Amino acid sequence: MRQIYDFAKYYYQKLSRLKLPFMRYPDSKTKNFKSIPRSKMKEFNKVRFHGPKKLACYNPFVNLFFNSRGQAVVCCRNQDIVLGTYPENTISEMWFGNVANKLREHMLNNDLSMGCGYCEHQFKTSRFYGLPSMHADYYSSTKLTYPKIIELELSNICNLQCVMCSGIVSSSIRKYREKQEPLKIVYDDKFIEQLKEFLPYAKEIKFYGGEPFLIDNYYKIWDFLLEIKSKAKLHVVTNGTTLNDKVKTYLKHLNFTITVSFDAMKKDLFESIRVGANFEKVKSNILEYNKILGGKGLSLSITPMKINCKEVPEIIDFCNDLNATVNMSYVENPAEMALWTMPSKQLEELIEFYKFYKFKPIKSVNADYNFKAFSQFVNQISQYQKVNAKIEKEYELTLKTKDECYQIISQTLDFVLRENIIFESDKTEIYKVIQEVETELSEDDKKFFYGNLTNFLETKGVPALKNFVANGFDVKKLKDVLSSLSERPNIYIKNYKNISL
Repeated sequence: MRQIYDFAKYYYQKLSRLKLPFMRYPDSKTKNFKSIPRSKMKEFNKVRFHGPKKLACYNPFVNLFFNSRGQAVVCCRNQDIVLGTYPENTISEMWFGNVANKLREHMLNNDLSMGCGYCEHQFKTSRFYGLPSMHADYYSSTKLTYPKIIELELSNICNLQCVMCSGIVSSSIRKYREKQEPLKIVYDDKFIEQLKEFLPYAKEIKFYGGEPFLIDNYYKIWDFLLEIKSKAKLHVVTNGTTLNDKVKTYLKHLNFTITVSFDAMKKDLFESIRVGANFEKVKSNILEYNKILGGKGLSLSITPMKINCKEVPEIIDFCNDLNATVNMSYVENPAEMALWTMPSKQLEELIEFYKFYKFKPIKSVNADYNFKAFSQFVNQISQYQKVNAKIEKEYELTLKTKDECYQIISQTLDFVLRENIIFESDKTEIYKVIQEVETELSEDDKKFFYGNLTNFLETKGVPALKNFVANGFDVKKLKDVLSSLSERPNIYIKNYKNISL
């Protein structure tokens, strides 16, 4: 049966590409819109599962998303354009209101400038797999009716403190890491009653958190869906920590698919990212979810960051073993964790690692999708590597050389010696520690060390030395300060601006 399904799925995708050469796209420069270039639309349309489309995104026409702050938006990635806020506005006012209509006008012209920066960046780097617009393609209509897809993020209740996450979507982070008061739960029974008008028309309903299986309002909605014998496709994005008899009952009696957030195949790394989770339990639950779903409808979502980027191929192998699809989330912030802020040399090494990884020889439609998604992910990293190499080269031209650095060191130390701020023995010790730090650095890091040290001495040198010796000369403290100057400053922030459509 699976082979028949895979065969039909594969040839549907192939046949749908036949109309690609005949597609016409909006080109609305005369209307003061900024349309996506035709070349990018053609590239995108080649990988759309439901075939080529005229528009880049149909979310404003078919999708309604409620976030944990009571705001309605059309997409999880566009939180800037708010259609309305509960309880100030009714759901009808949000969906049929002026803000929503203005956003729809932008999308009719393939203009991503109205809050769609995430997708604009993915278009620029040609990474289309996993775009939120892909989920709306099945309902590619611009006729305005009730939303076909409803996405719910009704609470931030969560039992984990993931390192890349924030208190907006995790109550545990908000309480323990951010030390803030709990987010007010704005969605009450009256909201659920309003929602009941829309639920029978929804073809897909998605449940996010926090952790969805810990959110009481979702169980009320699932009870209503059972009551009306809903055939809607339900989707849960879970951290995989919760699977009890109550959850199993809903999974068996409603039409669920599941995405599990899973960031590493190594226990220690996984638990250091998904703080509060137990690796063995989550992996066991993944296997049980897959069994309940009958081997279809499971997805694993990895968030590739600096600390776990080499886990991606193994997780894809794991997905292929389960006939699951992979979703590779994109981290923009925290920037210090994100791949787009990695030095070009490290990105080059990462690309080589991916290039020589030997995947398990598994053939299926889902495996084919996973490999294509991986290929686009690697292509995006390749673009970051090129952009970052250029940024580094430009920045290095502004840095002082070793000789220039030592000249300024000499001038600064001679001055503070004359001013009786330090002793001759201190000067000798400072030179010694500088040379010790140098020997521990790579040639690339030395460039940044000399540049940062020069900048430090020119801007803070004398006051810093005064403060440093005020409580006695501390060699260890001096070495720590100097070592920190070998760190690369955040020079990649203009990365986005350097990649154009």
